[in-house]
Amino acid sequence: MANEKISQFTPLTTLASGDYLPIVDISEPAAADQNKRVGIDILDGRYYAAASGNAALTLAVSAQASGNAALVDASTASSSATTALASGNAALANAATALASGNAALTDLTSKVSKAGDIVSGTFVVDSQSYGVVSNTVGSGVILLDFSANNNFDVTLQGDSTLAPSVSPSGGQSGAIYIRQDGTGSRLLSYSGGWSFANGAAPTLTLTASGTDLLAYYAPSSSTIIGNLIAAVSGV
Repeated sequence: MANEKISQFTPLTTLASGDYLPIVDISEPAAADQNKRVGIDILDGRYYAAASGNAALTLAVSAQASGNAALVDASTASSSATTALASGNAALANAATALASGNAALTDLTSKVSKAGDIVSGTFVVDSQSYGVVSNTVGSGVILLDFSANNNFDVTLQGDSTLAPSVSPSGGQSGAIYIRQDGTGSRLLSYSGGWSFANGAAPTLTLTASGTDLLAYYAPSSSTIIGNLIAAVSGV
C-alpha cells in the first residue's frame, strides 16, 4: 500500500464526513474486501474532503454562507448585491419604502403631532403630570409678559411698575402670575393691554417687604385678560 498512489485505489464509497476516506487495500489480497481508512494528510491534490456543511470548503469562491454573507462581488455572486435583502428592512436602500415598527418610518407628518404648533382635534388625555415652565422677571417700570412663550410667570417688583403683554395671549389661555415685593416693599402695580378685573377696579397688592400675591388669569380672547388676585399668599 505504501508504494501505491492513492489515485490508483478504487473507492468503495463516496467521501465521508470528516478527514478519512475508505479505500481498498490492494496490497493484501486476503483482505481485499476489507475497508481501511487513511489520514487526510496523504491524499494528493485531486482529492478533497467534504465535511458536513461548508466546514471543508477551502476555496472561498465556492463557499456559500447562510443568508447574504457570501455575496462578495456583484459580478460573480449568484444574485446581484444590489438586490440582496437582509433580514427585515435593514437592506432597503430607499428610505421612502422602509416601514419600521411604530411611527419611526411615517413620512407623512399629517398623521403625527409635532412638538410645537399642532392642533389635537380630538380629546387629549394626560394621565400623568403636566406643567409649564415659569418665566421669572425682576424689574420695575413696564414689565412685559410674553404670553406666547409661557402660561405662568414670577415677577419681583423693584419699583412701581405696569404689567403689560409683549405678546398677547391666545383665546382660551390661562395661567398664574406670582407678584412679589422686593425687600423694600410698597411697590405699586398698574395694568395695561386688555387687563380686566371685577367691578372694573385693579386689585390692591400686599405692600409689605417680600410680600407675595398670586394673580390668576384667563384670556377669553387675545384682547382681554381677566384677572383675579389672591392676596397675601404665604410660603411661596
